[in-house]
Amino acid sequence: MVQNEPKIAEEISSLLKLAYDRKAGGRSELFNNITDFLERRHSELSPNELALMSEILEKLVNNVEMSIRQKLADRLAEDQFAPLDLIILLANDQIDVATPILILSKLLSDNELIKIIRHKSAQHQLSIASRKKLSSDVCRELVTVGNSKTLIVLLNNHDAKIGNQPLSELVEKSKTIIPIQPPLIERPDLPKEMAAKMYQWVSSGLKESILTNLDISEADIDALLQGAVEEASNGGDTQITREKSEILLVNKLHKAGKLTPAFLMKCLNQGQSSLFEIAFAKMIAIPHKIMRSFLYDRGAESLAVSCCAVGIDRSVFLTIYQLTRAAQNVDTNISDREIANAFEFFKKLDKKMALRTIQKWVAEATGTAIF
Repeated sequence: MVQNEPKIAEEISSLLKLAYDRKAGGRSELFNNITDFLERRHSELSPNELALMSEILEKLVNNVEMSIRQKLADRLAEDQFAPLDLIILLANDQIDVATPILILSKLLSDNELIKIIRHKSAQHQLSIASRKKLSSDVCRELVTVGNSKTLIVLLNNHDAKIGNQPLSELVEKSKTIIPIQPPLIERPDLPKEMAAKMYQWVSSGLKESILTNLDISEADIDALLQGAVEEASNGGDTQITREKSEILLVNKLHKAGKLTPAFLMKCLNQGQSSLFEIAFAKMIAIPHKIMRSFLYDRGAESLAVSCCAVGIDRSVFLTIYQLTRAAQNVDTNISDREIANAFEFFKKLDKKMALRTIQKWVAEATGTAIF
């Protein structure tokens, strides 16, 4: 204790007296005095005294100028001896105040960080995602609730211990959240099996990154995928096994240059609707789930654009429309007006324009433009 410093009881009494001052300026003065008092003497306070000071601060915080709270947060962010209650209060403040605390303070426990992730804003999550040495528990929570921006920051934070299960969830999310694909592939802790799985749906540029980063060949990728198929088969998951096998077949046909409109028609005529969807998605280089949306959720015009993009003649468009819907037990009826509109699309589009249209739809569906 500093020599000649007043007794704690006297200081508390003085602060409580100031708390009854209703003047506007008194709020800021009281806030400053209490925070200064806590910084100096929090280790000497009893639990009840600490709780009383924290309660007063909590009531004051929204009535004190943000600039004052910001300066306090900046000062305490890297102070390992700062009062914990004050740190927690600032971490839950508005994001302009909370940011330095969330990024830098080592006093915040995993439990406190998880509470903030669950109950505060997406901007709070974003700040937490950039913390050094994030634990696996906090990472798991961010993966569960975080938006695209937060996930990108988390994936670029190579100090974060994300863990295999959350990484697996991120790999699945990457099918439709395109912006997380590059930082996910760049993770040094991404298992080869997961990278091989992503190889099935990422762009050609990212395929090259996977091969380079992992120092493996396309044959190795196929072997890893085949291993996943066999593992799923041994586990009795026939649905996963069938889909994986179809993906492997489509990848091999694509490499051999044998993925053609004729193959798509053959799949449909043989009732292999899942293989048709996977092959169609591969031919126009979009995720499988988005391909299904183009086929079934956007109407005849969307299918027309997709067919044009892979070089399917408009004369067989109606057949494809009816066969795909029959496979899904969906009404195959299509009005004359819908047919006419779809054929008009064919007239106006060439293959390049159709591919640009699809790229635009994919960007809209995945929210690619996030910054």
